Amino acid sequence: MDFREMLYITTVADHQSVTAAAKKLYISQPSLSYIISKVEQDVGVKLFERNNGPFRLTYAGERYVETARKILRLNENMRGELKDIGEGERGVIYFGIPTERAGYMLPEVILRFRREYPAAEVRIQESKSEELFQSLMRDEIKFFVQPGDGIRKKAGVTTELIYKEKLFLVAAPRTVTEEMIKEGTDDRILPELMRDLPFILLKKGHAIREKTDEILERHGIIPHIFMEISSCISAVQLAAAGLGVTIVPQRAVDVLGGADKFCCYRYDHEPDSWDINVVYKNDVYLDQMERCFIRLMKQVFGENLS
Repeated sequence: MDFREMLYITTVADHQSVTAAAKKLYISQPSLSYIISKVEQDVGVKLFERNNGPFRLTYAGERYVETARKILRLNENMRGELKDIGEGERGVIYFGIPTERAGYMLPEVILRFRREYPAAEVRIQESKSEELFQSLMRDEIKFFVQPGDGIRKKAGVTTELIYKEKLFLVAAPRTVTEEMIKEGTDDRILPELMRDLPFILLKKGHAIREKTDEILERHGIIPHIFMEISSCISAVQLAAAGLGVTIVPQRAVDVLGGADKFCCYRYDHEPDSWDINVVYKNDVYLDQMERCFIRLMKQVFGENLS
């Protein structure tokens, strides 16, 4: 067994397909099939069930892949430590971020990172939160940016706070009437009256949808869902047009001109917020470049910490 063989087997396991794995690994399908057969011959057991459907691991295959991932991670950790010892400034960082958040958070961070590591390469995966978590578990990325608290419930990961971000309920003018506003305030909607409003929600799999469901459940609201979409920015625009109300993070409002441009409300005694975290595996080694990138994210958004 060698590192290459372990990488090939784990990639086939992730994709459940020799064709898809070969494309990912940039090798031919016959070459990959040969390597699988060779490894199975070396270890003396079948690693995959070869039926007409997806390639599925046997019990022996599950044990092989579990151990291979640990070995590959140890090798990657060692390489990172040795690179730091040699004070090398060339390299690649792999990380993930929710799709819409990339344009909001990364420009200034990457500009500052380039000043410190001009020869470094930055490779970004933009996906939904759950897809980023799966990529982390498959060691395709070293860390990712994750809003909300749900990730803390996942086993085997560590979270670090980048900054706290406000959440708003956005509506069109005259959607929220004076009778719906808490007496003595000008921006706090009475939670019990939100149940009568049509909601524009993000689709399942987005962190803000999980947070919105939690907020509505906390106030005992079963929402009338007018529409489910994939973009917080679109949700703000649709709500501002009078099609419903939506709960979105501050960054979705900021990129469209800021809270003063929209009818933004709070729904709790204090303005609601959630944590924007960086997430990585407990047993992963983050090298100096990766630590630098995380430090810069904290610096750029540090003024929002509370």
